[in-house]
Amino acid sequence: MDKQISIRQALVAILVTVLVTVSLTSTFAIIIGNFVLADIEKTHQNNLENAMEGVEVFSDIIEMYNSLPADQRNYDMYLKLAQIDMYYRNFYVKSGEIDNDNLTYGVANGYIAGIGDMHGEYYTMDDFSALIGQTQGNTVGIGVYVTIDTETECVKILTVMENSPAQKAGMKAGDVVIAIDDVSVTEIGYYEAINRVAGKEGTTVKLKVLRGDQTLDLVATREKFETQTVYYHKYSYNEKIGVVRVIEFNDSMPGQFKNAVNSLLADGCEYLVFDMRSNGGGTLSSAVEVLDFLLPKGDIVSATDKDGKVLETYKSGVSSIDVPMAVLTDGYTASAAELFTCALRDYEKAIVVGTTTYGKGSMQNVIMLPDGSGLRFTTNLYNPPKSPNYDGVGIIPDIEVELDSSLENINYFEITDAQDNQLKEACSALGNK
Repeated sequence: MDKQISIRQALVAILVTVLVTVSLTSTFAIIIGNFVLADIEKTHQNNLENAMEGVEVFSDIIEMYNSLPADQRNYDMYLKLAQIDMYYRNFYVKSGEIDNDNLTYGVANGYIAGIGDMHGEYYTMDDFSALIGQTQGNTVGIGVYVTIDTETECVKILTVMENSPAQKAGMKAGDVVIAIDDVSVTEIGYYEAINRVAGKEGTTVKLKVLRGDQTLDLVATREKFETQTVYYHKYSYNEKIGVVRVIEFNDSMPGQFKNAVNSLLADGCEYLVFDMRSNGGGTLSSAVEVLDFLLPKGDIVSATDKDGKVLETYKSGVSSIDVPMAVLTDGYTASAAELFTCALRDYEKAIVVGTTTYGKGSMQNVIMLPDGSGLRFTTNLYNPPKSPNYDGVGIIPDIEVELDSSLENINYFEITDAQDNQLKEACSALGNK
């Protein structure tokens, strides 16, 4: 055994014992000990095993770590972090004010930043629970999309979701929320106002809203509801063109998407425009389901691991939707929205109109950690049916057109068909096919 490595391991073992004595959080001490347990000399194992007694939840982590090649086990990192923590807890002038939750959050996200995983993130227990609800298409709240009202600096309602608490309370698009539970929005600020609207299921929130010349007091009961992520309408200047806007991809999105497409086709539409602008993506499963609905038989997407090995290929069935299509994109079209765009173009089902997309062709796994917190980290690349992977590159549109500069600071919900030059270009291109 290399002497330097042996000394380092011994130091870590001794340090773990010291840290347990000075009341470092037991989880951290246990993790340090477990990570190096298999390679520490026998003289230190008994102390570590006593410190770890009854904590079997980390056994898989130990096994995974010790299965790594020796040059990938970063002992220095654990030792350095433990040293820093020890000095702060013993000598920091405000050591009695250390917030362990904030510290854990910062350390975890600092690790992810150091790794360079730009799509990775650590979640607290509450944030992780909210994330799971979002990906499932269910959330607790009142059910509105909002923006800052530039005139009042208050909260402007862009749209009210179907069957949501906000709809039941009588809220409408265009309402401006000026007070929440009798506290002025201008007093607490926009973002704090948003936080105050959120809350636990079954509780109520009182909203004072401006609607034209009226001031209304509305009360909404926070409930769990299905997030509306799909909106559709007939194009104002050609009723044969149906426009489907998708906000994000989640588990409830495919049902809403299919209903939108089928409704438009049943109502006489012969062309479809899918608006993926500012769609940051979402779950791969929802993208696969809607692409299976649209595409003919064949590959939809394949996933490859860090070694380039193909783990799985998702395929489409025989049925498809056979009408001319276009996809609207911008620099915020990402992830599953990019896969949707690229797959339709690979099968020559759609033209792409707008600006180059974000360029995220990677897939993240989301796992729950033992204490109920969560971790999202990049594990795979996913590849479109025929085109090369677009991660870090983006998808260049067939017809490149910038959104009119006068619309840059206006939310897409507020842009009319008459104003939307990108939508106009897509509809024109479809009409010429």
